[in-house]
Amino acid sequence: MQQILTGLVALLISTGALAQSDTETIMRARTDAAIADGLTPGLSASLLLADGTRIDHQAGLTDQRNNAPVEPETRFLSGSVGKTITALVAVQLADEGVLNLDAPVEPWLSGRDWWPALANHDGMTLRHLLNHSAGVPDYLEDLDFFLAGLTRGQRGFTPDETVGFIAGDDAEGPLGQHFSYSDTDYILVGLVIEAATGEAFYDLAQSRVIAPLGLSQTEPLQGRDFARLANGHQRGWFGLSPTARSGRLRRNLDHEWTAGGWVTTPQDLVALYRALGAGGMFEAEGRTMRADYNAFEPGGAAGYGLGLYVRVTGEGTYRISHGGDFGGYRSAVLHDSATGLTVASQANAKPFEAPDFNYGLWQAVSQ
Repeated sequence: MQQILTGLVALLISTGALAQSDTETIMRARTDAAIADGLTPGLSASLLLADGTRIDHQAGLTDQRNNAPVEPETRFLSGSVGKTITALVAVQLADEGVLNLDAPVEPWLSGRDWWPALANHDGMTLRHLLNHSAGVPDYLEDLDFFLAGLTRGQRGFTPDETVGFIAGDDAEGPLGQHFSYSDTDYILVGLVIEAATGEAFYDLAQSRVIAPLGLSQTEPLQGRDFARLANGHQRGWFGLSPTARSGRLRRNLDHEWTAGGWVTTPQDLVALYRALGAGGMFEAEGRTMRADYNAFEPGGAAGYGLGLYVRVTGEGTYRISHGGDFGGYRSAVLHDSATGLTVASQANAKPFEAPDFNYGLWQAVSQ
């Protein structure tokens, strides 16, 4: 009997090792293929298995001019993936009674110069802003903001300035009855958080999310210089044009702030999203963030929750995700409750579709 048990244990161990080896092979093949196909100069990906094992792979170059490879510590701009952190902090404050997701935000914002001209401001709640049903126009799509950026030099925009660009513009839809993605929504959430707490948002995020999860590679997007930052790229007249050199961004991009202003790695992103799932540090907050999502179609299985995209995949199962496209970088993260898999990828070129890469990798590994 002892020999039989020993044999079974050995078989289970070898089977598990084989499965992990297959997963690593799939991940390497897909990451390397993205570089070979010219989708991006560099790519970093992280896959967190249900048992907590993490598999990382990097491919391509962070700096083409100096032929520097992407390494495990290479960092990228998070883009809108950072909205998940903002929403998480807001939900924590709501749980503590500091904020109310369904109360008007007017008490916190009515003293701002732009408030009377802000679309749909009457009755606007924190939930409306967090699930993109507020109808507030996106300042990133505003022509005046774009033109101002061309002559701004290295001076960034304050939150009040960014909101001011769209104050007076028409609403994107009726309050609470539509979905219109807007970075301005999350700038407003940041202003509410700071007004309600009297603390700087980045300090709150550090103490409530970043430090507890040990996200040691994640820091606020403030200024232009960042250690181990990949050179970002956007489309130019003659191919890809760099948006950063040797860890220095060509422009000050800290206007992104609570709409996604972070520098991070895929390893930290999978840790963040795993924490929102079953057994995670922020499991309770994760339930709130994906409950009562703003459905893309009436009664549909997919929509936008609080700081993340939600898809109901079965009875009690779900998939949460977010992507980011900012400053010449692409990021995305996905967590699937049914398989327990969490995937994140980051690339240093705007054309790369990180959400598609994640979904394809998840499908391949899940089969």
